[in-house]
Amino acid sequence: MKTLFISDLDGTLLTSRENISAYSLENLNKMIDEEGLCFTYATARSLNSAAKACWGLRQKLPVVLYNGALIMEPSSRKVLYNNHFNGGQLSFLKEQFSKFDVWPLVYSFREGTERVFWMQGKETAGVRRYLDRRAGDPRLHPVSDGKELRGDDIFYFNCIGKKEELDGLHAAVESSLDIRCIYERETYQTDYWCEIMPASTSKGAAATALKQLLGAETLVCFGDGNNDRSLFLAADASFAVRNASDDLKEMATGVIGYSEEDAVCKFIMENFEKYR
Repeated sequence: MKTLFISDLDGTLLTSRENISAYSLENLNKMIDEEGLCFTYATARSLNSAAKACWGLRQKLPVVLYNGALIMEPSSRKVLYNNHFNGGQLSFLKEQFSKFDVWPLVYSFREGTERVFWMQGKETAGVRRYLDRRAGDPRLHPVSDGKELRGDDIFYFNCIGKKEELDGLHAAVESSLDIRCIYERETYQTDYWCEIMPASTSKGAAATALKQLLGAETLVCFGDGNNDRSLFLAADASFAVRNASDDLKEMATGVIGYSEEDAVCKFIMENFEKYR
């Protein structure tokens, strides 16, 4: 493999309808099947959510999930990489959640199976919306006792709510040297997401690990937001969509078209021979 192409999903590869357009699906699949395009994605989403958004895309390669916490094989659901918290980090976070009265979604593996736990009755409107959109998802497990919010390998916390409800927690977590926090407004809503992971977790670290795993020589990435910064730093060439943040545009190799106009797919079609 010479070049591995990795794209962010929301605001980059996906449209505002949270899917891949018919044009991009047709042409990306054609290049994957007929020209050997090595294409995958790096997202804050889970595998279930990402697979739904990318329905129809040939997912032959492993994918980067939860902002780099996991690398998984889509078909087998085999975990190739899991950057989970240690005991000290979990103890610190438990104190902060209690101090600021924030009840997170807790992502972990229990007996090798992915689980999402949360305290029933403590849901914010944003958390309820998150859960409603995933009704029937076998990962979801509400609990009635905070002591049950645990797992063999907790790798990710997500707190969804109003900015004023999460600012204090965000500031406290940001003060920790070994814990990382991504704090942004949700792409399609007004709520904020405070996503918490070990400091060593990033899309860039996972993309580098995947590049090495697949034996690729070159890494080309696409993105739109602050959680794509590490991905751009890890890439040999990085391209921001036109609707990306100004900060990301400044650090990109170049700026391409809008996500709503199939910018990622069109760029690859026009430049594939260059990176072959």
